[in-house]
Amino acid sequence: MLWRDLRALQIYGANTNVGKSIVSTLLCKAFKRKSPTSGVLYLKPISTGPVEDADTRHISRFAPGVKSENLYQFQEPVSPHLAARSAPNPSNGCHDNSDIGDVSIVEKVKSWIERSARDGFRYAVLETAGGSLSPAPSGTLQADLYRPLRLPVCLVGDHRLGGIGSTISAFESLHLRGYDVDSVILFHDKVYGNYEFLRDHFRSHGIRTFALPQPPARQKEAQDDEDLMNEYYRSVSNSTSITEIIDLVDHKHYFRVSNLSSMPALAESIIWHPFRQHGISQNILAIDSAYGDFFQGLNPKSVSSLNDSAPHQKSGIASIRQGPEEPILEPLFDGSASWWTQGLGHGSPDLALTAAHAAGRYGHVMFASAAHAPALELSSKLLSMLANPRLSRVFFSDNGSTGIEVALKMALRAASKRYGWSRDDEPIGVLGFKGSYHGDCIATMNCSEPSTYNEAVNWYQPWGWWFDPPSLKMRNGVWELQVPQEMGIRTTFQFQSLEHIFDYDTRTHRGHSEIYEQFIMSTLRRLIVDEGRKFGALICEPILLGAGGMIFVDPLFQRTLLKVIRGNPALFAGASGSTHSASTSMEKSLDWSGLPIIADEVFTGLYRLGRASSSSFLSKSQNTHVVDEDIAPDISVHAKLLTGGLLPLAITTASESIFNVFLSDKKQDALLHGHSYTAHAVGCSVGAKSLAMLSELEKNGAWQGYQNGWRASTAYNPSESEKGVHFWSFWNQVSVKRLSESNKVDGVFALGSVLAIYLKTEDGQSGYTSNAAADLQSTLFGISDGGFVVHSRVLGNVLYLMASMTSNQESLAAIEKTLMRALR
Repeated sequence: MLWRDLRALQIYGANTNVGKSIVSTLLCKAFKRKSPTSGVLYLKPISTGPVEDADTRHISRFAPGVKSENLYQFQEPVSPHLAARSAPNPSNGCHDNSDIGDVSIVEKVKSWIERSARDGFRYAVLETAGGSLSPAPSGTLQADLYRPLRLPVCLVGDHRLGGIGSTISAFESLHLRGYDVDSVILFHDKVYGNYEFLRDHFRSHGIRTFALPQPPARQKEAQDDEDLMNEYYRSVSNSTSITEIIDLVDHKHYFRVSNLSSMPALAESIIWHPFRQHGISQNILAIDSAYGDFFQGLNPKSVSSLNDSAPHQKSGIASIRQGPEEPILEPLFDGSASWWTQGLGHGSPDLALTAAHAAGRYGHVMFASAAHAPALELSSKLLSMLANPRLSRVFFSDNGSTGIEVALKMALRAASKRYGWSRDDEPIGVLGFKGSYHGDCIATMNCSEPSTYNEAVNWYQPWGWWFDPPSLKMRNGVWELQVPQEMGIRTTFQFQSLEHIFDYDTRTHRGHSEIYEQFIMSTLRRLIVDEGRKFGALICEPILLGAGGMIFVDPLFQRTLLKVIRGNPALFAGASGSTHSASTSMEKSLDWSGLPIIADEVFTGLYRLGRASSSSFLSKSQNTHVVDEDIAPDISVHAKLLTGGLLPLAITTASESIFNVFLSDKKQDALLHGHSYTAHAVGCSVGAKSLAMLSELEKNGAWQGYQNGWRASTAYNPSESEKGVHFWSFWNQVSVKRLSESNKVDGVFALGSVLAIYLKTEDGQSGYTSNAAADLQSTLFGISDGGFVVHSRVLGNVLYLMASMTSNQESLAAIEKTLMRALR
C-alpha cells in the first residue's frame, strides 16, 4: 500500500514487552505536532488483555487528537492464537468481530488505511502484537499475515540482555519476507550496550538505528504514573532522535514514491524488453512487489496527482494537494502467471526460507562429476511424481529452451546410432505439430514450423514436419472438434464434456482413432518412403500448444500418433533396415521404438493442467498419477513450475535406453552439454520444496472446491463419477460455458489453471500478429470488480489467464465476473 500524502508505517517488535506501544505513542504525538491540521491514525489490529489496558486507550490518553482504533480485543492476555481459541468471538464494543480469519483482518486494515488516506490523514501507525513472528488468531505468523500490505517497517529492538540476537533475528525474518525495514528504535541501556552494537550492525544494511531514553518505572499511584509518563512523552517526542525519525519517515516515503514513479521512463531508456517492438508506443508497468496472485504496481491514475505534488525545495517532501487521493500502488492479478511460471504464489515465505538456507549452506557449487543433496532430492522426487515407467535419468539445465536442446541431443543421437546415420547425411528432422513452439534458442526454434517467432532469425532452419492437428474449443457450452481439411472429414464432432473427449475406448469404437491412424500412416509413408526424409524424434506438447495460441489438440490424435510411431519401427529405419533387440523382456518393453518420443511439459506439466504429468492425459488409465507404458515419453522436459515460479531451472528426464546410447570408453561420445549454474543448489532446494508443496496441496484436497464445480460433467458415466473428477479447472464450469456463449467469442478452453478465450476477428486473422485480443486486455486492465485489475498477456486473438495452485475462489470468481461484463 502506498499513497501520495499518507505516510503509513508498521511497528514490529523484536519480542514482546520491548516498548512497541511507547514508541508508537511517541511517533503519533510527534506526527500530530508536525501536522496539526491533518489526521493521524493509530491502528492496533489485534490486542489481547483487559479492555482497560488496551493500547488504544493509552494513545487516547497520551497522544490526544490521534484517532486510535482496535479491530480485535481479546480479554485473555496471551498470544492471539490462544486467545482466539478460548474466545472465538471477541468483543470490544466497536466492531463485529465474528470473522477473525487472515483475509478479514487484512481487508479491515486495508480499509482503515484507505479511508484515512481519502479523508486527508497525513500519517498512520499500525502496531503489531508481540514479536515479528508471533502468531495471529489463525496461527499464521504476523509477518506473513500483513505481508500483502508491505508497509514500511519501524522495528523496535530489544534493549535487554539477549536483545542483540533477537533484534537481528527479527530483522532477518522481516527482510526475508520482502519488508523494507526503514529504521530500528530501542531504549538505551548503558549496561548491555545493545544500541551501540546494533547501530554498527545495521549501518551495513543502510538502516539507521535510534536510541531513546527508557520510560520511568511504573508508580504505585495511578496519577503519579500518568504524570511521569506525560512528562516523558512530552520531552522525548520533542527530542532530536524523534525529530530525526519523523524526518526519515517523510524522506523514505518521498523517495519511494519518486523512484517508483520514475521507473517506466528509466526502463524505457536502458532496458531492451523481450517480445516488445520498441518502435510501437507501449506503457511499462512499474512493479513495486508481488504477493500471492498479485503484483503491486504503479497506478496510472495516480501519475497526474504525483506530477502536481512538487517536492518542497528545502525538505524534499511533496506538498499536499487538495482533492481525493488515488493510491499510488494498485493490486493487479498476475493473469499470465508471470509467463507461466507462477504456481505457489509470489513471495512464498516457505520458498524464500528454503532458498536462503541453500544459499547459506552452498552458495553455488559446480556440478561436473559432483553431487549434492538438493539435486539428488529433487531428482528422486520428480521421477516419483511423474510416475513414468520409462524414465530413470535426470539431466539439469537452466531453462525450458535449453532443456529442449538437451532432449534433442539425446533423441537425435539415439536415432542416428540405431539407424546408422552420420553427420554427412542430409539433416535429420523432427516430427511435431503446427502451432508448437519449444523455446527461443536457435536449435529449439528449428523444431517448429516457420512463424512470427522465428522467420526473422538468420540461422533458423525448419528441420522437420509438422502435423496440422485436430483441435477443440468450447462453443456455446459444447466442445467442438475442428479437423483439418486434408483429413477429408466433413462431419463436425461435438462433445458434451471433457470426459467424453478423453473417453478413448468409446471414441475408438466410433472409428475416430482409425481415421487418425490412416491419415498419420499415409503422411509418414509419403514423407519417409516417397520423399526419402529422415526423422530422429517426435516432439510433443501434451494436450495444449501454448505459445502457438493455446491450441487444445485432440488428445486422441496425439495418442494415436505416439502409438503409430512406436508400432512401426521399420518405417523409420528406412534403407538401413537396422533392427534392435534388448537383452531382457523388461528392457524391450521400456526401450524406445520407431522414434524417441520427447514430451515438452515445460508449460503443461507439474499441475498446470491439474496433473503432475500432462502426458498422463494420453493414458487410458483413470489413475491420474500414472502414465501408461505404451504412450509414456522416452524423454520429458520440465521447468517453470519446477521451482514454484521462483528461480530458473530445468530438468530433462530420460529412459535408461536413451542414457545407454552415450556410454562408451570415448569422451567424445558423452553428452557434452553443461551450464555454469547446472543444478545450482538454491534452485534444486527450492524445486524439491515446490514439488513437496504441490503434492501436499493435492493430497490434502486443497483443490476439492474447484473439482466439485466440474463434478456434474462426470454424470455421463456414474461409475466413473464415483471415482472422482479427472478433468477439471480452477475456472468455474458455469462461467466457462457462459463465456463460450458470448457473440464476441469464437471459443473457450479451460483445464487445470488455464483459461483461454479465442476472440472472433473481423478479418478472420488469428495468430500472434493479430490484435483482436488487445481491446479485451485493455478492458481487463481498467475494470475492477474485485478490488483489483487484471494484468494479462495475449497471443494474437487469444487472451489467456492462469490461476496459481493456491488461488482462492473469490478472486477467480471476481475475474470471471469481469470477463463476462467485458464481453457482453
